[in-house]
Amino acid sequence: MASIQDEISKKWNSGGMVVRLIMVNLAVFLLIGTIKLLGVLGLPIPSSLDTGVYWLAISSDLGVLIRRPWSIVTHMFAHEGILHFFFNMLWLWFLGRMFQSMFGQRKLLATYLLGGFSGIILYLLMANLIPTMPIGGWAIGASAAVMAIFIGYATYFPNQQIRLPFIGGVAIKYIAIFYVIIDYMGLSGGNNVGGHVGHLGGALYGFILMTQIKKGTDIGLWFENFLDRLVNFVRGRKGGRMKVVYNKKGKNSKRRKTDEEFNADKNANAAKVDKILDKISKSGWDSLTKDEKDFLNAQK
Repeated sequence: MASIQDEISKKWNSGGMVVRLIMVNLAVFLLIGTIKLLGVLGLPIPSSLDTGVYWLAISSDLGVLIRRPWSIVTHMFAHEGILHFFFNMLWLWFLGRMFQSMFGQRKLLATYLLGGFSGIILYLLMANLIPTMPIGGWAIGASAAVMAIFIGYATYFPNQQIRLPFIGGVAIKYIAIFYVIIDYMGLSGGNNVGGHVGHLGGALYGFILMTQIKKGTDIGLWFENFLDRLVNFVRGRKGGRMKVVYNKKGKNSKRRKTDEEFNADKNANAAKVDKILDKISKSGWDSLTKDEKDFLNAQK
């Protein structure tokens, strides 16, 4: 019988980026819950953790933010309350799989992170430039990151039908517009003005990203390349990528791609992916040939 650790490892390796993001969010959620439980039980915990979830949250106070730079990343994986966590992960599971199937795992991760960054940038700007805005002192959650994925997908495939209970098929663009309006109206007051600001920041990034991709410019590609280099550094893999080539005797040998070869292949693949995605947007997945489907799946 496989151990729990083996099962977790299997899910991590085979589930794709959506599953990995949910697993990281779940791990952080359980860590926060454990820290809170230790406090309830009266057990000693490090003084740096006595604020619980807010140790991972982003602060609108720039002085605090400078002392907690890690919160720029950790805030988008931290949640307070089971419903806050559950609904963010539900949307990430549903929308993330759709996004990943069309654009691949690298772009999903980059969009999640850049969407979260965009949400917090707008949050910090509003909090520090408009003092009358009742934003609050802290911000947490994956909502801005998930909104970037949601609005990005809806921007590229606005007419894709989503089946809703009791309503039936609805074009995803109308669902996206509905949620953006809710967040916009939420700016005028309530208990989560800062959250609505962050959602709109993430939505804005998703919209701009896909609008520019439709025009042939990927504004998030630099960040995907940065993540590639970061992963390679952590793994100790430096230098160019490897590929297998075959000689005339049938034996395989390896050589490094030159930068020119790698960039040329990447640009050619990107152009082909864009062409296929345009076809899906106009005629649906079933309009693709087997070769086109195989090529798209190979890019994930």
